[in-house]
Amino acid sequence: MSKVIVIGGGPAGMISAIEAAKNNEVMLIEKNKELGKKLKITGGGRCNLTNMRDIDDFLKKIIKNPKFLYSSLYTFTNLDLLEFFKNRGVEFKIEEDFKVYPQKDSSDIIINTLHDELDRVGVKVIYEKTLIDIVVENEEIKGVILDENHIIKADKVIIATGGHSYPKTGSDGKIHNILKKHGESITKIYPALVPLVFREDWIKNLQGISLKNIKISAKYFKNKKIDMYGDILFAHFGLTGPVILNLSSYINKYLQDGDIELNFDFIPNVTKDEVRKVIRKNNNKSIYNNLKEILPVNFTKHLLEYLNIDKKPNNLTKEEENKIVDSIKELKLRCKETKSINEAIVTSGGISVKSINSSTMESKVIRNLYYAGEVIDIEGLTGGYNLQIAFSTGYLAGISV
Repeated sequence: MSKVIVIGGGPAGMISAIEAAKNNEVMLIEKNKELGKKLKITGGGRCNLTNMRDIDDFLKKIIKNPKFLYSSLYTFTNLDLLEFFKNRGVEFKIEEDFKVYPQKDSSDIIINTLHDELDRVGVKVIYEKTLIDIVVENEEIKGVILDENHIIKADKVIIATGGHSYPKTGSDGKIHNILKKHGESITKIYPALVPLVFREDWIKNLQGISLKNIKISAKYFKNKKIDMYGDILFAHFGLTGPVILNLSSYINKYLQDGDIELNFDFIPNVTKDEVRKVIRKNNNKSIYNNLKEILPVNFTKHLLEYLNIDKKPNNLTKEEENKIVDSIKELKLRCKETKSINEAIVTSGGISVKSINSSTMESKVIRNLYYAGEVIDIEGLTGGYNLQIAFSTGYLAGISV
């Protein structure tokens, strides 16, 4: 029986340890006092575990190296993941956009179920120990070095330490420097699924205002264009919300070269002519009161202040009307940067997929070393995709050792 060490007690690490323990002696090493610290806060603590799209459609939501994930996602599908938990008494519900949550809206039930399964299959869990280095001889893993130079020998090692995002949960990205030293190829790291910061100071006045199902268009690298629909939330620094987070994963690396102009249509299902009619619908009311049937009053109030328009509809010039309509249907804002990686949901970048056998998750550089989860250069949109990636790659690594 081989001795397997799993580094990292997140979803990828826990599922890989569970599967590896069916044929091996397994030790799971976690740097925190508890397992699943980042998993605990996903989906606002509700835990958006996966997404029920067919795997072919699911793969279209993977924006970084989707082909690499064919083997893992088809070996352990979203249906397999739900079956795993259902067999252990967890019930689920499907919400908007095929997102799957535990029936009880709690990540704790997922973490506790995995913890119980680790106990059942005999995985030894070591807490509050940090990986300092790995032991490699003749391009083969021989063990790991923990803090205080504690060396533990192993026949095989699975690295599931996460990326650089949310470092307070333990995923500080230091593993990439360790692996690079041993010859692994590490792609450049960027924050992904992260809020965006803008040049225009006036939008700070909109802090706390949310809008649903807006359209954002962007042109970036070599005239690439993307249109996205979804909800936004104005914040003191700029914008966040699902569509902003998803958009950030497309433009993050190109912001290094300068500002990117974003075009906002706040009511894509309403035409410009219809907006004009609403503006002039009642001459006895203020413009923002007329507009409240299609937009929140607090949003239009601040927009009109920015445009310096304070008139009744019957005093409005055609030029002023055009300004209002264009600001609602074609507002241009200059995005200057993302928020820091500390505020990113996931990491873009990591161990190059060219260095990993996608059928087993074993390193092509160091024999008997396996990878799973966000430590790899793979990345999905919001909606349960990244958690499924963690479970699927972890499962494949676990059955392959």
